[in-house]
Amino acid sequence: MLELFQRAGWVAYPLGLCSILALAIILERVFTLARLKQMEDRAFMLLQLALEKGDHGMLRDPAIAPAPLTQVIESLTEMRGASEDALQHAAEIALSMQRLRLRKYLGTLATIGSTAPFIGLFGTVLGVMTAFQGMSQAGLSGETMAAGISEALSATALGLLVAIPSVIAYNYFVGRVQGFVLQVHSHTARLAPLLRSNAVEHRVKQEA
Repeated sequence: MLELFQRAGWVAYPLGLCSILALAIILERVFTLARLKQMEDRAFMLLQLALEKGDHGMLRDPAIAPAPLTQVIESLTEMRGASEDALQHAAEIALSMQRLRLRKYLGTLATIGSTAPFIGLFGTVLGVMTAFQGMSQAGLSGETMAAGISEALSATALGLLVAIPSVIAYNYFVGRVQGFVLQVHSHTARLAPLLRSNAVEHRVKQEA
C-alpha cells in the first residue's frame, strides 16, 4: 500500500485522507453500536421491571439513558393520556430518529466507497495523458512508456484499495443497524402496553 501511495501521484493525498476517514468511521461505529447494543439489552430488562411497578424514574438512570429503547419510551411517557393512534405515531417518529442516530456517518462511508475509485481513475487518466505528452515531446521508448502507464494505474489500484473495504463495511453496518432497529421496535411493542396500563391507572387516580 505504501508503494502504491508513493507511485499514485497527487491523487494519493485525497485517497489517503479518505482511507483515514473511513477507518475512523468504521472504528467509531463498531465501538458505538456494540456499546448501545449492551445498553439496549440491559434497558429492556430494567424498564420492563420498572414499568410493571409503575416506576418511570428508571428512564433517568445514566446507565441506560443513552439506549435507543430508553429514549423511545421516554418520548412516549411525555404523551401520557394521549390516544392509542397518537402514541403509535409518536413511537414511529421516535424509532425513525433512533434509526438516523444509528446510521450516523454511514452516508459518509458510502460516499467514500463510491467516490474513491473515480478519484483513482482520474489520477490514472492524468498519468496516462502526461506519459503520452512526454512521449510526443521527447520520444519516449516503449519501456519508459510502459513504466509511466504502470505508475498511472497505481492510482486506480489505490482507489480500489480504499473503496472496497469501505463498501464492505457500509453494507455490514447497514445490515447491523436494520437488525438493531428491529430489536428496538420489538422491545417498544412489548413495553407499550405497560405504558398504556400505567396511563389508565394514572387517569383513574386523577379522577378519584
